[in-house]
Amino acid sequence: MAYGLENLWSKGREGTYAIRHGRKPVSDFGRPRKGEQRPFDPNRENFFEKAFPVLFPYGRGGIEADRPVLLSFTEHVRWALQYHDRRFRTHETFPYVAFGIEQRREALNSARIQMRRSNFEADARLLSSVTVEKLEEAAHQEERHEPITDPGVRLLRQHIHATGGRVRGSDQARYSLRSQIWSTALFKGPPALWITINPNDLHDPICQIFAGEKIDLDAFLSTAGPDKHRRAQNVANDPYAAAKFFHFMIATILQTLFQVDATGQSVKRSIGVLGSVSAFFGTVE
Repeated sequence: MAYGLENLWSKGREGTYAIRHGRKPVSDFGRPRKGEQRPFDPNRENFFEKAFPVLFPYGRGGIEADRPVLLSFTEHVRWALQYHDRRFRTHETFPYVAFGIEQRREALNSARIQMRRSNFEADARLLSSVTVEKLEEAAHQEERHEPITDPGVRLLRQHIHATGGRVRGSDQARYSLRSQIWSTALFKGPPALWITINPNDLHDPICQIFAGEKIDLDAFLSTAGPDKHRRAQNVANDPYAAAKFFHFMIATILQTLFQVDATGQSVKRSIGVLGSVSAFFGTVE
């Protein structure tokens, strides 16, 4: 810890361990804006190095820190969650902070696309007419299940839906999936099979292996692994292992039972237990 604090503060003193709230917002953008040039500086202040000194004890290697070879935010977070000692994935807040930053950047990129539209200036003039009173009236109209009459509020709602549709986990993204399901049904016909797959991560030995337990799968009936309390703690302390187990089980079921192998932008299929699958649509609740 002393080495990390010495690297973070270049004055040569260990510093203080007191954590105090400041009035100045902290920027979580580690890279300059597009087109902006800045000199390479390995000692530049980094949000993750200061926010998580336990994860970066030497004050080096922070996400989006200056380095000779650039690494994207998403790829660096994915590397951190797969790190061998599991300190990133089992941290109380790191996965959620990283995901929140990713969501905000997706929202900003989506808003940037909206602002590049040719008619955005005309929309901006109409949006500037929206007031608190108009928003309150629109809220009352929605409560009465009436259509919104103000054109500015309707346009604002359209832009919010269009922007949020590109943000993972948002309501607008789920609305977009629903539209894709309807379009698939119109093109391929209604689905012949509707199933829900719910793997049990608390009691499956595969999930415990992803969480770091040593279990011999060739003899897992006689070596059942930890007890139920330990299994629950492993899953609760390592959400990445639970997510990886879910993805592994869904992919395995699709590949072995239905002979559907979806990788990246390509989908390979052959004859499965239900014949050849014409199309499928899967979402995670």
